[in-house]
Amino acid sequence: MSGKSPLSILVIEDNPGDFELIEEFLHEQIGALVITRAQNYKEAKASLTREKIVFNVILLDLSLPDKTGSELIKEIVQESDNVPVIVLTGYDDFAFGAKSISLGVSDYILKDELTALTLYKTIIYSLERRKIISSLEESEKRVRSFAKQLSEVVEEERARIAREIHDEFGQQLSGIKMSLSALKKGAASQIDVEPIIETIVNEVNHSIQSLRQISNELRPALLDKLGLLAAIEWLVNEFGKKTGIDSHFGANGIQPAIIKDVEINIFRICQEALTNITKHACATLVNVTISGNEDMLNVKITDNGKGINAGILRDPLSMGLLNMRERSNLIGAALHVSSSAEAGTIIELIVNTNGKENINS
Repeated sequence: MSGKSPLSILVIEDNPGDFELIEEFLHEQIGALVITRAQNYKEAKASLTREKIVFNVILLDLSLPDKTGSELIKEIVQESDNVPVIVLTGYDDFAFGAKSISLGVSDYILKDELTALTLYKTIIYSLERRKIISSLEESEKRVRSFAKQLSEVVEEERARIAREIHDEFGQQLSGIKMSLSALKKGAASQIDVEPIIETIVNEVNHSIQSLRQISNELRPALLDKLGLLAAIEWLVNEFGKKTGIDSHFGANGIQPAIIKDVEINIFRICQEALTNITKHACATLVNVTISGNEDMLNVKITDNGKGINAGILRDPLSMGLLNMRERSNLIGAALHVSSSAEAGTIIELIVNTNGKENINS
């Protein structure tokens, strides 16, 4: 433990002899150590609710003067705020030991079997177990949040497509129908129908363009036909046209061979980044640059906007950032986001293409 912050341990033990033995065992195995003793439940609760003390581990005797057994375990686990609780007891009751684990304690040790090494190993294993559980809980939160966001994005995209089909494509088809009715009447009255036919042709062309636009926004044909660089260049150009933001695309170096699923996720990350700029950045300038070699692809998106709030930037569940982070994790890429009110935002995606599964491992 040398070179690290002291390990802070709360020992809840009313027996002076047992406490001295536990204290001796702890000092024997752990160098940097801070031990706080509580002789009853009331003192333990006061120590756990004191703002300035943060414990790494709690060692709990089950027989305290003011509370014992299952009730004591429940209370301490509830007050512990996810700090590992290790029960030390003189009662050899296997069934109760199993029950105490189900109540949330990290481990259950008989005092008669306690040694310095056993206690040390139990503490280290409990700390590592807590790290793993916390990591899994955080991952679960991110997955739930990502699934929620994905559902919202899908519904939002469906609504947008429905509006475009109804408002634009539907109106164009209605126009074609009216022109065809005029053509039918014109043919019956033997008037010149050539202008009507020309109008119909123009309306059909507009409808085809609208259909292509909707299709491209769902999945750019350029991604399949010409590859990632051409698709992102198209995305940046369309972004500039729609938003009026001065937008530039540049590509340097060699584009490595990238499998299709990775290309799609890189494209979607760029799409999400540009969408976030539209919604939040208040930017007037956007640059998207791609550089690469045979082993790596680097995508950098910068803007001169107002930056991302520091709290949002640190929040692992921030919706727009979460989407990009989860997509980058899917393809084993590294995503770096830096932002300030003075310099705008820089989003950098680094993708290994040399067979290594995850650039972060």
